[in-house]
Amino acid sequence: MGIVSGMTIAPENIDPKIAANDLVSGEIRAWLSRRGLTQKDLASVLGLSAGSVSWRMKGKTLWAFSELVVVASWLNISIAQLLGEDLVNEKNPHPMGEGSLLGVARPGFEPGTSGL
Repeated sequence: MGIVSGMTIAPENIDPKIAANDLVSGEIRAWLSRRGLTQKDLASVLGLSAGSVSWRMKGKTLWAFSELVVVASWLNISIAQLLGEDLVNEKNPHPMGEGSLLGVARPGFEPGTSGL
């Protein structure tokens, strides 16, 4: 179970985009601190207002991948480092779920072997 705004909620009720955004914001915050940089510095590099960066850091606005590429380059780190180990190593809980093109065909759908 996770805690969001003082409420206990089941993990399946957490929007994965928001959770990922929060993890990325935490990593950005940590990297800024390591480098002695501020959100204002980050805003300047991204060409955004300080308020826009603040909204991203608070999870009110999602980070664009292109912004993350710029941030990683500016900090002289890889995208994987910027995303953080938890997010990079996250696995899809249903990789073979409904709609997947990687499933195994049912019996009777084997390719023909005529002429062999």
